[in-house]
Amino acid sequence: MKEIIKISFESAHDNSDVELDISGERVHVRSLGAEYSIDLALDLIKKFRYECDAFAISGFPQEIKLQKKIYTHKFIQAIKQAAEGTPVHDGSLMRKAAMPWALKKFLDQDKFFLAHKKVAFYTGLVQWSYLNFFEEQNCKLIFADLFFSSGVPVALTGIPALEKFLKINGPMLTRLKLKEKAIRNFNSREANSAAMRSFQEADIFVLHESQLKFIDLNNLTGKSVIIDRMSPATAEKLFNAGADRVVSLFPEESNSMASASVIEASIAALHDDNRLTEEDILHQIEKMNFSPKVVLNPHPTQTRDKFAFIIHFLSKKQIALLPGMQFLEGTSLLETAERLTGKLPGFHYCQITGIKSESTGKEVIGDLYLIPATPKILLETKVEKVYHTLVDICHKAHHRGAKIIGLGAYTKIVGDAGVTVNERSPIPLTTGNSLSSASTLWAASFGIEKMGLVQKENQQYQGTCIVIGATGSIGKVCAKILSRQWKKIVVVAPRPYKVLELVEYLKEFSPQSEIIGTTNPNKYSPEADLIVTSTSAQGERVLDIDLVKPGCVICDVSRPFDISLEDAASRPDILIIASGEVELPGKVKIEKTIGLQGETVYACLAETALLAMEGLHESFSLSRDLSYEKVVQIDRLSRKHGIRLAGIMGHTGEINENEIQLCREMALKKLGLKP
Repeated sequence: MKEIIKISFESAHDNSDVELDISGERVHVRSLGAEYSIDLALDLIKKFRYECDAFAISGFPQEIKLQKKIYTHKFIQAIKQAAEGTPVHDGSLMRKAAMPWALKKFLDQDKFFLAHKKVAFYTGLVQWSYLNFFEEQNCKLIFADLFFSSGVPVALTGIPALEKFLKINGPMLTRLKLKEKAIRNFNSREANSAAMRSFQEADIFVLHESQLKFIDLNNLTGKSVIIDRMSPATAEKLFNAGADRVVSLFPEESNSMASASVIEASIAALHDDNRLTEEDILHQIEKMNFSPKVVLNPHPTQTRDKFAFIIHFLSKKQIALLPGMQFLEGTSLLETAERLTGKLPGFHYCQITGIKSESTGKEVIGDLYLIPATPKILLETKVEKVYHTLVDICHKAHHRGAKIIGLGAYTKIVGDAGVTVNERSPIPLTTGNSLSSASTLWAASFGIEKMGLVQKENQQYQGTCIVIGATGSIGKVCAKILSRQWKKIVVVAPRPYKVLELVEYLKEFSPQSEIIGTTNPNKYSPEADLIVTSTSAQGERVLDIDLVKPGCVICDVSRPFDISLEDAASRPDILIIASGEVELPGKVKIEKTIGLQGETVYACLAETALLAMEGLHESFSLSRDLSYEKVVQIDRLSRKHGIRLAGIMGHTGEINENEIQLCREMALKKLGLKP
């Protein structure tokens, strides 16, 4: 069995004698504290140098390489000399190789966790070997090395500033007398000075577990923490400071005594020639089955989470709703105003308050931001300019404390459906299309059941369903779900090759149903029992309403509507639902109008609020290829927290039971059937 002696500069209070399992090999580890005495540390090295296979040292200054210059503390040189050939490992190679590996493994699951975030290090020199990994993730790096080492309350921003600090202080640091470190209070008045503000305002804090012995933590309420490993005592300290969640790169249960230096020394001892490479480290780490773990605060601070949502004008008539613009209503100046307001930046419009989960009681607040542009202007504007406007709002929302932001209406149609904006945003972004799809299906199912004109066998409607705009984000996932609920489904889109591609997929996805693709919905509308429209036609006619089968239910997801008010009025025998509107749980209050009646909101807005209620601050719905599984998940979360369909809404408001019954009777009469 290989023998490892761990020499810690700290107290002998934690001395231990254990056996570890390193990839199936047993390793004996004896931990000894040097009681902050370099002389005792050297005596221990000399005593055990011929009795062990490798030394693991902890609490001593690490070697730091800056370009061609290596900064090595004189006592580390003395320790290596005293070891007389027995390898000495401080864990720096382990950290350099394994920390980025573990972080990358975590980011594969939450790829935008670090993007555009402010990431703070209590002392960046401790994490020196893998700082470049953070820099590659488009982070803003902030270091408190000056305060941690000498009490000077100044934060350093960026790796160049830390390099300058090292160049100036490096020679002094290599000769610094080692002694018991004073605990640095990051909650003190000095630590909260203006020069330290950027550190205190960071989104994510990075540290090693060993650093916690020398830190009185600052207020971490709502913050995330990245740590190398986490014991129960460490978790208690971080969560008592208010940390929202902690990412433990090497969870304690994997090996409770396996610090970076011990793992590195053990791998080296088991290695044939005791000389390690980064590849050797990673090979063994994979064998040890380490996996990053996210731990949420079990007793989160009872603060109300904030989300943000971006809206815009759906028509030029809404411009007259702006303060001071009422005089434009009904005038020819609206078209000129549409061009002018479309050039203005987005701004904070109002708040939504009173949203409260029926399951957990958690309250959330929403900040609404308005881009004063109509769909026409948004589609005419260069994509990069729209991206710039949206990303600017994302930064404003982040500054006001929002943890997630949603895109409304055409802000998610322009460009790549949120993907690029999300990559540039400091907070996760969602299009809300998963809940928009789910609420569309709620409304469709409700309408079909109320009309009662379609038979159902073995949980399948024995009729025809048409999805117009089926290759779009919402249309595609609705087509997937409806193809398993209907005997025949017709998918419609303007590009034939995309239609054929979708038909091929749906035939494999739902082999029990008849799947047809077309670019012309009028060919099949005379037999349709349900039509779902989800297009970006900007109010242009997408089908001939006169050809639609009496008794058909039409769910119009598009904004502006695909079905005009005039067309809807001409066919009272068809149930036309303005799908997508829902009610949020709680005593909801919206400070200003968003174009809907009462406290009803768009489903895409509700999804953003729902994710905040669940504490699921992630980029949930992105791109034009929505996940079937996520629509199912958002449906479940809606039921959990109390989001409901806002009745059955039509073009002019809620459709009541009497109106539905009258529509049904007129349809039956046209079909020549008895009520």
